[in-house]
Amino acid sequence: VSVDYAKYTVEETLRRAREWADIRSRTDIVWVGPIQGGRYIDLIAESARDMGKLPFDIHALGSPTRVMEQYLFDVLVDMIVTAKMNSPIERPFHLFGAGHPIMFSLAVALGCDLFDSAAYSIFAREGRYLTDHGTIRIEDIEYLPCSCPVCVKYSPRDLMDMPSKDRERELSRHNLYVCFTEIRRIKQAIVEGRLWEYLEARAHTHPSLLKALKRLKKYCEYIERGSPYSKKKGLFFFGSIDLIRPEVIRHYRRLKERYAPPKWAKTLVLIPDSETKMNRRRKYVKRVVSRVCRRLGLYPGEIHVCFYSPPFGVIPIELAETYPLYQYEYAYPPDHETIEAIAEWVSEYIAANSYMRVIFLADRGGWSEEAANLCVRKIREREVKVDILVFLD
Repeated sequence: VSVDYAKYTVEETLRRAREWADIRSRTDIVWVGPIQGGRYIDLIAESARDMGKLPFDIHALGSPTRVMEQYLFDVLVDMIVTAKMNSPIERPFHLFGAGHPIMFSLAVALGCDLFDSAAYSIFAREGRYLTDHGTIRIEDIEYLPCSCPVCVKYSPRDLMDMPSKDRERELSRHNLYVCFTEIRRIKQAIVEGRLWEYLEARAHTHPSLLKALKRLKKYCEYIERGSPYSKKKGLFFFGSIDLIRPEVIRHYRRLKERYAPPKWAKTLVLIPDSETKMNRRRKYVKRVVSRVCRRLGLYPGEIHVCFYSPPFGVIPIELAETYPLYQYEYAYPPDHETIEAIAEWVSEYIAANSYMRVIFLADRGGWSEEAANLCVRKIREREVKVDILVFLD
């Protein structure tokens, strides 16, 4: 769609919407205000702002179908988030043409409350069999990877041998089962507080979805503002993609904006976190601090302990048992991108505070040694003095 045509759809839709607002007489109908603009972000933002000023009950994103058909899910992220950011937050949001279960979790995570599509039927008419990770032509299937009534009753050969109308009907039924199953899985993930983990698992079923998940980095602060502050269960972190999770962004922001070290703290001791979090136990911390003080001739009452940990970066000891800084599991060892992020956040924290001395502890040959060395290099670039790097043997 050309930019000129997209601009026309924005203007024409707004003109008709204003006419509707003047003649509307019934309030017992749910009125939907389409947000136009094609894939042009500035036009989507303009359309969302203007349509949001009118008394619609629901807003819907128009013209995403071609984007989804081409698996341009990163573009879809831009379109949805732009529309959401510029429309009234209290109104439900509908996504036209979202018919493949592979992207349902992405749509829900971005704030889509409703979606519709005839894709289940169109795919069936073309002999295409939906799965939760893609689409397969029925002639290419040896075994049906599903336990819905259709797949239990028939084999791929049975479906192939059916008259076209019967095959279309049965494939449509199967495709609907797959869609509703995915919706129920997403609902359960929301109940369990694991929508992000579910989205991340889904993103690894197709490169275009993973690309879309990475695009969320552009909007991580916006997403964080609308995310819950606590959940019923702990979190699972798998790698560098989790650096853009709302919980990580929130901790990073709050540490910068709301936290200050104790006034008596002159020396910062940074202890690497461990997979079992054994390093956070009081006896361990007390033993390590005592050892450092004896070796360097320091006074324990002037030492402030922080942990450096994937994916949160700096965790002051006072906050080490608060949610979600303790209630999570990480797939150790962290990858290089995560280690670099930890080093950057630690160096920022040190530069922002007035410690007289900084002491890094690390495990020789482990991820913490790489992180500590990166931190030291970054801190020296910021002209903050680092006295010593102590290895835990």
